Formats: sequence, C-alpha cells, structure tokens
Amino acid sequence: MILVFALGSGLESKAQIVIDSNDLPQAGITYDVVNTAITDFNLVDISGPDVTWDASSLIALGDAPIEPVDINNASITAALVFNSPFNSTYQCDYYLPTVFPDLGIEIPIPLEGFNNFYQTSGDHYAIAGVGLSASGFDLPVTYDDIDEFFPIPFSFEESFESTAAFELNLEGILSYALDQTRSVTADAWGTLILPGGSFSVLRTRTELNAIDDISIAQLGEPFTIERDQVIYQWWGTGTGVPLLEITEIMGIPALATFQNISGSSGLMPVEPSAMNIYPNPVRAGGTLNLGSKMHSYSIFNIQGNKIKDGKSSSIDIPSNWSTGNYKILIDGKLERFVIQR
Repeated sequence: MILVFALGSGLESKAQIVIDSNDLPQAGITYDVVNTAITDFNLVDISGPDVTWDASSLIALGDAPIEPVDINNASITAALVFNSPFNSTYQCDYYLPTVFPDLGIEIPIPLEGFNNFYQTSGDHYAIAGVGLSASGFDLPVTYDDIDEFFPIPFSFEESFESTAAFELNLEGILSYALDQTRSVTADAWGTLILPGGSFSVLRTRTELNAIDDISIAQLGEPFTIERDQVIYQWWGTGTGVPLLEITEIMGIPALATFQNISGSSGLMPVEPSAMNIYPNPVRAGGTLNLGSKMHSYSIFNIQGNKIKDGKSSSIDIPSNWSTGNYKILIDGKLERFVIQR
C-alpha cells in the first residue's frame, strides 16, 4: 500500500490515500504508455512533501503500451512454476511480455518471447522469475533471489533495499546470470501535471546496480556488463503503472515514458480552473484577486515547492518574491500566473 495524497474538491480536504495491490498493474488492462523526451531536468530534482511537477509540455514520441497478461493464460510449463498451489513462493498474479535484456550483441538463437512474472498480491511488489521461448521450447526460470521492488504498503519517506539474482542456462548456446541490488526511497509526494491533467502522486527514486555475466558459446570467452541506473517513478491512485517514469544512466535522463491518461483509464484528473484570476501578471507587493468568493488556494514556485496557502478571495503577493512563473491550485484546480516588478 503506497501512501499518496489526493486533492479533493477543496484543499482543506486533502488527505493521505492508501494504494493497495489493486492500484498496481492489473491483468487484462492495457495501459496507454508513450515514450517521451525529458528536457526539464527539474522534474527529477524536485523532492519533498507537497510539491508540484509540471510535465504538461511532454510530447508523445511513440506508443509503448503495457499489457499485463493474467497468470491463468500462461503456458503449461510456466503455469507449473508460477501458478501452482504447491509453490506459493513463486505464485504470480500476471506476466508481462517484454524484451530480452540488451546485451549489446546479437543472441545466436531466435527468441520468440520473453516474459517477466510479477507478484502484486503479497507483501511486496516483485518479479519472481522469467520465461523464455525459443526454437519451439518454453523455459521458465525462477529467481534464486526474488526481485522485490518495494513493500506493500509503501509510504512517503520510507526506504527499502533488496537484492536479486537468477541464472539462465541454455546448454551449449547461452548462459546468463544476473546479480542485482536495489535501493528505493519514496522521496516526494504532491501533484504531477501531465498533458492529460493533474494527479496526486507518490514519487519513488530507485538506485539499481546490476552485474550481467554472459557466456555465448560461439563467442568463446565469457564477459561481464555492469549497469548503474537511477529510476524515478510517479505513482497515482489506480494508475496501475507509473504516470511518469524517468531513467537516468550516468546522471543523464536516457529513457522516459508517461501515461496518456485521457485515452486509457477511468482516472479523473484535476481539471484546469476556468477562473479568471487578475491581474495576471501581478506585481510583487500587489494583490492577486480570485473573485468575489472565498477560495482555498496553494501557491507553488518554479521549483515545485509550496510557498503560500490559505483561504481568501484575494492574495497579497510579498514584495520580496522573485519575478517569473508560478502555479496556483484554487479549490483543487490549476492556474498559472506571472509576477513582475
């Protein structure tokens, strides 16, 4: 259960929301995930409680849908390992077709399928094993040390460390061994603004260190690849998979995806406000008017930190505030304004 914080109809009703296994990936649902490019490095730098990440300018660069498959649809050989009442340690809830790890070389056999088998209904969100299909056979392989992403529940400021290991051996063709450490922290919560709307989220930061030992018969000598990554994931209630995911390699955002929520689920984003706040721009030391009625509000600076909140029909802008762009949530709805001298 991940603790996140939801924006209700008014900011005074903001409360922690518990996400259980039902909010993790669900079999039979297609998650409309798209690739994107990250140009605003502030997205990974913003952390802490009650912050805002503005990723509204992200552009879809290609579809990358995620389609978990019910474990009951697994092959006979995979079901014997990952869907057996006599093997609870490796009992899984779904599997996810994916690609064999990129080793930088061509594998000497045609791979017809590669699946990861996941657990979501226990006390951890984890991968318990893999399944490999090649040359007409199906080979399920359990992790010797199950890869646990984080415990359920998991909440803000909690940390978790785990190890993982497995070996795949295709006699006379290929052997592959993984030895991995994972360190994850729920380092922030707040509001994530995507092209499809704004969502209450919990952000996790994962440091992943992996060693791949590979031996390919036709190449002769075995070799080792070391991989270091930092993965940022923004999780929301009922999102199944992260709303936004950014992977850093050598400190540079190399991979990024986000969910095109407007076309994929029943999630209700926080709609932009139709309110006409004025004057906009407003001068430092001046007054920002919210209309004739009292409204709950929170103001966030460019770094995503909340710098002022309250309930009023107008807001006195401190004279020492910097010029530039700001965001304001009014009764849970988003607006932007500019401060000038």
